[in-house]
Amino acid sequence: MKTNKETLRSAMDRRLSFLDELPSCRAALLSRIAQEEAPVMKKKLSVGLVFAIVLVLLTVAALAAGLLISPRASASRTADIALKEQFGITEEMQTFFSREEEPLEDGSFRVTYTGVYGLDYVLGTYTALVKDGKAEVSWSREGADVSGGYEADAWGAEQLKQMMTDAANEEGKRSYTQKAAAIAEKHTGQEYDIPSETPEAVPDDLPEDHELTQDDIDRLNQREGEKTSALEARKLSEDEMIAIGREFIISSYGLNEEQISRLELYTNRGPTMELLALIGITEVPEQNPNEWYETINGAPCFEVEYLLYSEGDDTQRTEKDGYYIVYVNVETGAVEQFEYNSALGGWG
Repeated sequence: MKTNKETLRSAMDRRLSFLDELPSCRAALLSRIAQEEAPVMKKKLSVGLVFAIVLVLLTVAALAAGLLISPRASASRTADIALKEQFGITEEMQTFFSREEEPLEDGSFRVTYTGVYGLDYVLGTYTALVKDGKAEVSWSREGADVSGGYEADAWGAEQLKQMMTDAANEEGKRSYTQKAAAIAEKHTGQEYDIPSETPEAVPDDLPEDHELTQDDIDRLNQREGEKTSALEARKLSEDEMIAIGREFIISSYGLNEEQISRLELYTNRGPTMELLALIGITEVPEQNPNEWYETINGAPCFEVEYLLYSEGDDTQRTEKDGYYIVYVNVETGAVEQFEYNSALGGWG
């Protein structure tokens, strides 16, 4: 089994933008573009009271750290806390969900959490309506019977807690994903694919003459333009933005001194040699200056990523281990978006 640190690193590598958005390696696409034409770049308390107290403490901590937080990021954190307070879904359990934020006309936000990896039926969708610093959360499977462990048709905090334990090894992970798929197929008739091996395994059926499409090149052209524009808009140094991201992680998630001492800045954004080998590249390409820059919700941002891990394998992991991602506005220093992932939900 991989060590906890290696698991976190592989989880972060798998979420790299060039792997998420493009069917081929980003380095190869850049090379292809360079050969054809240079891309054009442009610039006993009640739950409600407990929730209120927690939110105030987090807000005070953020202000004390001198942080600016965008309305969207603030709504996301408010919704995260409300989800934990109202349904017992902790930040670590949120790894099994995808989170999306939608601004509404009245200035409020709708934040949704939907089960991933074929778990969307059993886990359902949680919807938080956030306004004036308060959130009300509803569940699409509310009222369903969640007793009986993995045999239940709807899974809540009880099953998620067990999933966190079972996710320490692939056999346990496959067990609950297969059960979730069977339940979903029984009720929806939709077939779900269950991974049979880690995603990092190099596929042996990739055609040697695999061709990059013009759509691939056009998308990368657009993406490179956005990344370069974000870099050129920068008014803060990268060190300053890294410090902002780190302080946001510490204050928002309440990390203690021991946890803070284990925080490690993640800087390896390049593809793995196995992936490069698939397209015939034998040397690691030089990292682009714009590598860590993104346009997030229309704002130019710098991406800050930190690992928090325990030595040993995944059975040795401790609370709040995982990886943290913070997008910092390069002009204002405001936190525009963030993500915490315990890396328990992925494969590898």
